[in-house]
Amino acid sequence: MRTEKSDEDLKLIRETGMSQSEATRWALKVAANLLRFAWEDGYADRGEMPDMRVQYRAKEVSR
Repeated sequence: MRTEKSDEDLKLIRETGMSQSEATRWALKVAANLLRFAWEDGYADRGEMPDMRVQYRAKEVSR
């Protein structure tokens, strides 16, 4: 079910140039892959929401 928050999230993803359908499929694929990775690599039991943290590498700035 679509909510105001999910529409905001899709709008943010769409800033990459994706259509609404592409953004929806991409978000579902990313979420499923995160769960699959966590379960297959033993970070959480299958069916359990793993504790996830995201780390980014700083973008290099040209000087």
